[in-house]
Amino acid sequence: MNRDRARHLLTRIAVALVFIVFGTWELTNPGPWIAFLPPAAIALLGGKTAVLLHGAVMVAIGLAVLSGFYLRIFAVIAALMMLAIIGSLLYLTGYIDIVVRDSAIFLLACSLALDDTRYLCVVKKF
Repeated sequence: MNRDRARHLLTRIAVALVFIVFGTWELTNPGPWIAFLPPAAIALLGGKTAVLLHGAVMVAIGLAVLSGFYLRIFAVIAALMMLAIIGSLLYLTGYIDIVVRDSAIFLLACSLALDDTRYLCVVKKF
């Protein structure tokens, strides 16, 4: 495997791992995650429902990125979701260490969206 393919695959795995793991945690134990929700989400959907919906979307994005299913589209969606999470964290708590981690994940997702490598992708379009 050449370096471009290895870099591409490792970046996909890293982004997918974060989305799948955190999404699974939200689905299996939504209670603690309600504290991270903006008040509007709680008012609109209720805390537990909002967390469960968010967790399901995160797992779906992670699986799409991992498999390479419409990779560019799902990498952009992942980046936008991370941007929303960063904005929410900054609004709710101010600058914290979690924002640094999530900013790195945002940049990895942006990197995937800009990457033309399509190694081991289920759908190579886009």
